[in-house]
Amino acid sequence: MPRSSRNDNIPDDGTSAVWSAADDIDENTYDDAGEEERGAGGGRRRSSLSSSSGGGGGGRSTPALGVLFASCDEDALGSVHRAWAATVLLMAAFFAASIVEATKLHESGTGASIALSMASCWSAALHLILAILGTFILKRFSTSFTVGCFLGLTVVTSQQDLLLCVAFYHNNRGDPVYNVIFADLAFALFGVLTFFSLILGHFRHYVVVRS
Repeated sequence: MPRSSRNDNIPDDGTSAVWSAADDIDENTYDDAGEEERGAGGGRRRSSLSSSSGGGGGGRSTPALGVLFASCDEDALGSVHRAWAATVLLMAAFFAASIVEATKLHESGTGASIALSMASCWSAALHLILAILGTFILKRFSTSFTVGCFLGLTVVTSQQDLLLCVAFYHNNRGDPVYNVIFADLAFALFGVLTFFSLILGHFRHYVVVRS
């Protein structure tokens, strides 16, 4: 592509070299300005991406959680999976205890015992569903929406376990020994689910693989 059509009309007395040099300077200046503008735009895009990433899993968490889970930073995703595995094991024990507790309460035959029996059966079903759903989310479908819903479910279920502990601990209906065992398991599950909710909330950016 010719640089300028005006060079054809200028006699060859040395001024053509001046015009050619001026055109080269203009083109180089334009190219440099374009490169600087593109570089500045790329820098702005990179800075916006880095700021939106939040600095990893604990970038937006509280300092207290950062100190609490500092030893888990090297293997954040593995720590979440191990915490969930321990939670599932305790939920399996709680499921079995709930069935036994419901059977003992049903043998009493009173209206209050039947209500407590239904509560224990319902809690067993909820924990079974939570164990299956949570494992599926962590292993197969870890989107921002599903992880957020899963985090909310663990928090709500932990509060339910605390209420079950209070309701069954001094219950005189059924077998008192099984009542205490069921209440202790509910309280232990409250603590484990609370811990898992904290570690999942702290390392949620490592868990989410699709937006």
